[in-house]
Amino acid sequence: MGILTIDTSNPDLLKKKVFDPVPAGVYICEIANDLIVEQSKSSTNQIVKIEMVVTDDGEFKGRKIFDNLVIGATPETRKNTEWKIAQFAVACGVCTKDTLNEIDLEMFKGCNCSVKVGVKAEIYQGETKQKNYVQEYLFEVEEQT
Repeated sequence: MGILTIDTSNPDLLKKKVFDPVPAGVYICEIANDLIVEQSKSSTNQIVKIEMVVTDDGEFKGRKIFDNLVIGATPETRKNTEWKIAQFAVACGVCTKDTLNEIDLEMFKGCNCSVKVGVKAEIYQGETKQKNYVQEYLFEVEEQT
């Protein structure tokens, strides 16, 4: 059995933490977690959970933004979900249009990307709360000549 020592002189120790979303806008973020494919708890699809940390200088530096990339369970649903995976990979600089056929998830941790973030209302434990969501991953599209 282990014993934890807690600094009880901290006046904020028992204050309820408030996790307000960052305002809607575009942020430069670093991928903070190892990306792995997991089974969705609510469907037959698979998901990749993404944790990003805002690296822009300013009051929101260090704040976290989360996203899930959905991998469709069937060829039909996969066609509807691959676009976001492809855009994420290109925005992070891990892939180009020509190298999207095989994406190595180990390459993402520590990568930076530009993320357009929105805010939406969501009901959580009976309360309506504001939550961030990723509207899109931003990247330059190379023009074909």
